[in-house]
Amino acid sequence: MRPLKSITGALFAALYAVAFVVAYVDYRNHIGQWLADIGLIFVALPFVLTMRFLSGGAFDMTGEDSLKLLAAALFCCALAWVIGGALEWAARAIFRLARRRPSA
Repeated sequence: MRPLKSITGALFAALYAVAFVVAYVDYRNHIGQWLADIGLIFVALPFVLTMRFLSGGAFDMTGEDSLKLLAAALFCCALAWVIGGALEWAARAIFRLARRRPSA
């Protein structure tokens, strides 16, 4: 339950959400151009790779797939939250060990 209360995890998730919004706005500004959604796909890469693994290698996603983009944003933000929580937990554990260690 501790990772859910992570400030670092929340910060990472918020930054990932901002990256999604920026990539989507860029996509909407360049809609109809060649590779307009490439930035959006790169931001959603953890989701795309996970779905490709789960589906056996075939998964398509474009900037027009609203539900897939929403799922990608939620998945990636949750992943960033968990990674941030794990990093915060590790940093706190290292700090506790450093404080407990007797100085010579």
